[in-house]
Amino acid sequence: MRSHLVNPLARRWTAFAGAVIASAAGILACTSQGAPPDSQESLETAADLPPSAPAAPSSAAADAAKDHATAAYIGMWQAMATAGETSDWQSPQLAHYATDNALTTITRSLYTDHFNRVVTQGQPKNNPQVTSVEPANAPETVVLSDCGDSSGTVKVFADSRRPINDKPGGRQSIVAEVKKQPDGAWRVTRFAVQGVGTC
Repeated sequence: MRSHLVNPLARRWTAFAGAVIASAAGILACTSQGAPPDSQESLETAADLPPSAPAAPSSAAADAAKDHATAAYIGMWQAMATAGETSDWQSPQLAHYATDNALTTITRSLYTDHFNRVVTQGQPKNNPQVTSVEPANAPETVVLSDCGDSSGTVKVFADSRRPINDKPGGRQSIVAEVKKQPDGAWRVTRFAVQGVGTC
């Protein structure tokens, strides 16, 4: 599914979500001056992701898939927070938890911060809930919803440690798709972050 850029998101969350809150022009301006050659715009809306479905009857396979997908999702945000401390867009930990459009979004954001000598301080808070597991008998895709809290994070200039703006973070609705990969690992493939105050 081809993704498209929509509403810019709140500033502080993008420290971890990538340049999701920067304007499209801002992202393209920075990346046109040396972004990774394989990167592409990959922001999505919640409407682009699979719709939430009623939870399937509990089974050992479904329960295991829920656990693996949730761990991958939380691991992705933690890896972004760690990479954001130095804007390390090449951190190998990122690919451990994310792939496809999700990984592209993250690395593009971190590269933009690296180029602009911006780093991120603090950790986001997440509370993901499973909304669908498919197929139930041999799960390969899990969709999560989350009300992430970015109020404890801030982007600062690397040299001065001065905040890049005075916009506060807050609670933001997030939808993520996590898929089982050919190597057996679960990784986030897509995610969409809404604005501050959406949950």
